[in-house]
Amino acid sequence: MPRERREQQILDVAGGVFARAGYHSASMDEIADSAGVSKPMLYAYFRSKEGLYLAYIKRAGAQLLERLVGARARDDSASALLRSRITEFLTFVQEHRDGWKVLFGEVGSTRPFAENVAALREQIADAIRVMIEAGARSWPGYPPPASDAIAHALVGAGESLANWWLDHPGVTRDEVADWYYAVVQAVLAGPSRGSG
Repeated sequence: MPRERREQQILDVAGGVFARAGYHSASMDEIADSAGVSKPMLYAYFRSKEGLYLAYIKRAGAQLLERLVGARARDDSASALLRSRITEFLTFVQEHRDGWKVLFGEVGSTRPFAENVAALREQIADAIRVMIEAGARSWPGYPPPASDAIAHALVGAGESLANWWLDHPGVTRDEVADWYYAVVQAVLAGPSRGSG
């Protein structure tokens, strides 16, 4: 099997173990066994458990960002694009539950993991900020620094909502998307437009 393909296979397995056990309790023996590789091969590919974890975070983060930035709407309106990005975000959470848990679980307090996740949050907020500044029929454009502050607030709300949703599997993706979209629309169309 080509190295790149084997690395992806190992990362798939590692994500499941990290999501279930957490970074500190995850066993490199279990990951190697589940991936069908030797432990020395695992270390040859990723050098350490930290290296493997970082590789998984980077891959999951890149996949999430690609989905958000690549989202397309039926028409060119900012509202339609916003709805499309919300749907893509929640689809990622649904399809990559392990990736989401690893990205936004325990890594928040551990360096260098936290730095990688913070950089990902910043990239997502930048994409949202551009939409907020552009405005739409249903909301005015907001200038900086308001656009940046609102983008970060919406990203944080989205993370919290996704974590809540994972604990409430009976709620459908479309329901969660409707609620989040309504919250975002209300924030963006709000009466107060302070730009200070």
